[in-house]
Amino acid sequence: MGQLLQIEQWAENLQEVTLGRWIKAEGDVVELGESLCEMITEKVTFEYESPSSGVLTRIYAAEKSVVPVGYAFAFLGEPGEAAPEGVEERNALLLEKHQAQARLEIDLEAGPAVGGASAGGRVRATPGARRAAREHDLALADVAAWMSEDRPVTEDDVARYLARGE
Repeated sequence: MGQLLQIEQWAENLQEVTLGRWIKAEGDVVELGESLCEMITEKVTFEYESPSSGVLTRIYAAEKSVVPVGYAFAFLGEPGEAAPEGVEERNALLLEKHQAQARLEIDLEAGPAVGGASAGGRVRATPGARRAAREHDLALADVAAWMSEDRPVTEDDVARYLARGE
């Protein structure tokens, strides 16, 4: 019987993680305790270890994606076992709910005018990028506008923005 791997709430204030990179690929055989992927939170970066042995049948989260607690990021099953149905839909609803909550929090923090933010009101960024921006009193919206790419802002992007010399 396969196992759906989900982002668990390891800390009381943990709301989301960034899936940094995949160490294993779909179809790879994985042993108990073997590293599957790199996860990044605001406080720590670590390699997620497999809770059981099996085949990495399905990956639901791309590298550099920011996903909320409860999000199913992979399925570990037996050889030939299909991933369960409906996971993508459940993940999409969970992500939509998380983004709506984040927009609400941003609106409450920013007051009536949310300047420089995307149409949704929240700049997509990794936890490390958010931490770096806070440390340098920098608006993530400025970094995102400077990047001119449609992807989450990373800690490296913040460093490059700061190093640009303006």
